[in-house]
Amino acid sequence: MGCWSLFLLWLWQSGSVVRYLGPHTVWVVSFGAVALSIATVAYAWTSRESSESRIGVSWPRAAGMAALLLPIAVAITMANASLGALAASNKLSSRGVDMAELARTLAKGSTEVGFLQIRGAGTDAALSGQLDLGEGTSVSLTGFVMKGSTTAKDHFHLGRFYITCCVADAVPISVPIDPGLIGGGPYPEDQWLNVQGPLVRTEEGFTVQAAVIDRIDEPDDPYLSFR
Repeated sequence: MGCWSLFLLWLWQSGSVVRYLGPHTVWVVSFGAVALSIATVAYAWTSRESSESRIGVSWPRAAGMAALLLPIAVAITMANASLGALAASNKLSSRGVDMAELARTLAKGSTEVGFLQIRGAGTDAALSGQLDLGEGTSVSLTGFVMKGSTTAKDHFHLGRFYITCCVADAVPISVPIDPGLIGGGPYPEDQWLNVQGPLVRTEEGFTVQAAVIDRIDEPDDPYLSFR
């Protein structure tokens, strides 16, 4: 209980919680940190025993306690890790998600312009008009390369993971990028970029005709949320 209390307090104070939970569920960490800390102190106080009455811990019980601590060890080991291109390809192939349909459905209540909105508006004329997104609209996107390029001018896919509850339900959404005259590639998978440029409509939806491509560091909060 003490280890879990310290772990939740660390998540809460360090800001690392954004790598595990979405904005709708982050309150669980602060609540758990406080509640479990109080419970730990109360349990320790009420279960005080003399040294003569104490007995050793059996191997089965020790194994059970170790199993309860294993998630903490895994979480701390992967504290600075985030989902990347491999996870994106695995999630898409394993779920069989129609990304255009998902984006079109979830973007209708939003006025923000991001990967989700561009994907939805690219195949939904009504949503395109609602968000005022069309041929020539300038956009600025920050994300990582989900599908890389092999030459300097090859198209690549830039995207982000969207989460609702936690990282387990993360959904990758990407937009094609045309480096055009900028070139500058190839752009490897998992490279974080800021891309600016106008939208170009194709048969598959919108593509960003890049006017600026800047390589950047991964942000502290690598995930976006469904609004």
